[in-house]
Amino acid sequence: MANAHPHSGKLGGHNLTVVHNGIIENFAAIKAELLPHGATFMSETDTEVIPFALANALEHSAKTLAQAVHAVNGKFHGHYAFVVMKQGDATRMVGTRRGAPLCVGLGEGANYLVSDPLALAGITSRFMYLEDGDVVVITPKTVEITDENGKPAKRAVKVVDQSADMAGKMGYRHFMLKEINEQPAVVSRVLQAHTNSSTMLPALPLGKLALGKVPFINIVACGTAYYAGLVGKYYLEQLARVPVNVDVASEFRYRNPPYVPGGLFIAVSQSGETADTLAALQHAKAAGQHTLLLTNVPTSTMARTADTVVNLLAEREIAVASTKAFMAMITTLALLALQLAQARGMASADVAGHVAHLRTLPTILTSLITEMSHEKGTLAQLAERLQEAKSMLYLGRGSLAPMALEGALKMKEISYIHSEGYASGEMKHGPIALVDKELVVVNLAASHDGLFEKTISNLKEVEARHGQIVLMTDAAGANQLRESGQVHSGMVVVEIPAVPQALLPMAFAVPLQLLAYFTATMKGTDVDQPRNLAKSVTVE
Repeated sequence: MANAHPHSGKLGGHNLTVVHNGIIENFAAIKAELLPHGATFMSETDTEVIPFALANALEHSAKTLAQAVHAVNGKFHGHYAFVVMKQGDATRMVGTRRGAPLCVGLGEGANYLVSDPLALAGITSRFMYLEDGDVVVITPKTVEITDENGKPAKRAVKVVDQSADMAGKMGYRHFMLKEINEQPAVVSRVLQAHTNSSTMLPALPLGKLALGKVPFINIVACGTAYYAGLVGKYYLEQLARVPVNVDVASEFRYRNPPYVPGGLFIAVSQSGETADTLAALQHAKAAGQHTLLLTNVPTSTMARTADTVVNLLAEREIAVASTKAFMAMITTLALLALQLAQARGMASADVAGHVAHLRTLPTILTSLITEMSHEKGTLAQLAERLQEAKSMLYLGRGSLAPMALEGALKMKEISYIHSEGYASGEMKHGPIALVDKELVVVNLAASHDGLFEKTISNLKEVEARHGQIVLMTDAAGANQLRESGQVHSGMVVVEIPAVPQALLPMAFAVPLQLLAYFTATMKGTDVDQPRNLAKSVTVE
């Protein structure tokens, strides 16, 4: 189980071992109740109360371990999943979930309990997903499920493609590099599945959602998905002219936002199990909002909760630092914006023209990856310099402002270099105080976005304070700088092809991903499994 913690506890004649994922919020109160019954705690963790609470239930009320699990489920508050075994019964496991993921893997002569089906890649492709409050008892040959009321329950068997080849690196040094190279195929898959090839119009499977009547949109997500949401805000507001709010999921519920009647709530989550995003989704649904989920795992907890689900079609992403799922998110959000724009009156010919631009994206990405992933190319040479950096600042304007945030996140996640992203116009409101000869400033700019002169102004301010400048721009922007004498020997210019305005976030994603990748590999960090991070964050 991801983020899982094992613990044992003995009370009376019951010796139990528990593996726990999540948080028991009222563990202190439970602990105080158990102390008079002989429980001896060795730590301050919430996990430790689980085996003692179960043992106490077996001692005083429950006849079976499953009944004991039902009993403690009625007392525990929080989002959690746990699996318990009793000493002397090595063939039987009991599991439960409430808010955190847990599923049953059905094997040949063996059954399994896991939080993520990927853990059983190459072992089984058949899974049963538990509902909140379910208690499951498995042996090598049997699976028995009872619902939160203790009544027998049946859960559908889902087949998930979990072949060993799918989980392999396919000759790449790291999963992250493999997944960067898969992005053109991912975009092709999204466009093929979610556009009409004859009309060139977007065709996301939105069911009964009345797009033309949507008055307001909330987008909620965490981490990379949050930055994808910020990109989506540009698409939705510029193309469909619908006001959009984008929130970090961990903050959304707690500010008790007022909902616009008839509003659309969009949750974005690669795993579909992100605890904070799930809680926000449930909050919005309870408030009567139509909930739409963009996820890479259509069998996830969030997918079973949302009113409408759109599959990101990125297939399994292994590396913790998201690349191809992020690309799928922003491509899908662009299509959603166009579908919404059409529903609100944009001419079909104009919508089809935008889709035609999106259809050039796989070729553009293939060219970018081929050119920039060369181990002796500009990005690799730049990474040699950056591996000694202590701090970096990423700047961007317009739709490239969230890409500055995303680029900084990639760098800090896998290279452990302190990196921050800002909208370029914010530099004078604080970050400029950090600029000295040690600070690396990465500027993202397109020559045709109407903001390039402001970018040059930013570069001059950094240069005047002896900062190290990296400029990512198109050939026209680079030439403009050279002709004006702004390029000096200490500046590194990374050229990307000129692309339509709507494709800027996708095109800039590739060099940002590869720059972080090369820097991390040269530093020798764990690219795929960076320290302190997990792929699926299933606790708040």
